Amino acid sequence: MSERAALDILSGQRGGARAALARAALRAAAGPYAAGMRLRRWLYRRGVLPRRSAGAPVVCVGNLTVGGTGKTPMVAWVVALLKEAGRHPAILTRGYRSGGGEGDEPALLRALCEAPVVVGANRAAAAARALAGGADVLVMDDGFQHLRLRRDLDVVLVDATRPWGLGHCLPRGLLREPPSALRDADCVVITRSDTADAATLAALRERIARLAPRASLHAAMHAPSHLLDEAGRRRPMEALAGRAVLAVCGLANPAAFFATLEGVGVRLAGRLALDDHVAYTPDVLRRVAAARRQCAAERIVTTEKDRTKLPAAGLDAPLWTLAVRMHIVDGEEALRRRILSAAQAGGERYSV
Repeated sequence: MSERAALDILSGQRGGARAALARAALRAAAGPYAAGMRLRRWLYRRGVLPRRSAGAPVVCVGNLTVGGTGKTPMVAWVVALLKEAGRHPAILTRGYRSGGGEGDEPALLRALCEAPVVVGANRAAAAARALAGGADVLVMDDGFQHLRLRRDLDVVLVDATRPWGLGHCLPRGLLREPPSALRDADCVVITRSDTADAATLAALRERIARLAPRASLHAAMHAPSHLLDEAGRRRPMEALAGRAVLAVCGLANPAAFFATLEGVGVRLAGRLALDDHVAYTPDVLRRVAAARRQCAAERIVTTEKDRTKLPAAGLDAPLWTLAVRMHIVDGEEALRRRILSAAQAGGERYSV
């Protein structure tokens, strides 16, 4: 079963007795999973399960849900901030594999951040490699659930378009652990905050404040920055005006990508949502080409993440890329101070 089909079942979009039965079975499994995750976090809080020191300050960027909340652009924002302050950050990432190799996200992080990216499921070992390479502060990508490595600041992202993972933990929903885990967050950033109306955003803020009473609260948006054409040249957002476009992505939240394109005036003749971390095999490329022909699109537009693995030579139309950057629209200065303070305090502690 594809990820798209599974999401249709989990979200309730797919009706019928079989889908209802599947949801009931998954709900029964979600209870023990959630209890196990609560116990695991409690054991780390109490020190029953030990945390390892990285030997340098660690700023962690993570979330509660499976899928895209904007961790990669947020990591890029944090790394740029640290570099501006004269620090030498390195990024620790697990690097989910897709079709062999280390995966799409490390390649994108290298391109966006221009900083060392160390890949490995063992974050402590990755930290040691990063420090040996000259890093003096570590940014842990997608690490909120990786409790074995001690961190100086936990920045947790909550996506305004799907904040609570369909309301259930895995496997019934998309929550990696119960929302109560936000108690351990130092900063909570509501991403895609511009997509929510005022009442929805206020209610979301109120719930986060209850769940994370000691955390600072911030809001951000995914802001389209520019386009890259088939030759990698930077082009303005207006360059696609009046052209029929096929939007293609392999994301956990493809609707957000499509909405971003439409929000800057791109006319979508077609949309093709593939599985998250999809491998662009010859069969998938044929699907893309067939979708383009069906909607008679003049251009194909994809994400920076997909572009790292989508070969333009396998397509029958120019492949363009939408570049998106994280903009903190509420509480930016406070977030900057907290990150720089954590990096500085950690540096003083580890230098003793």
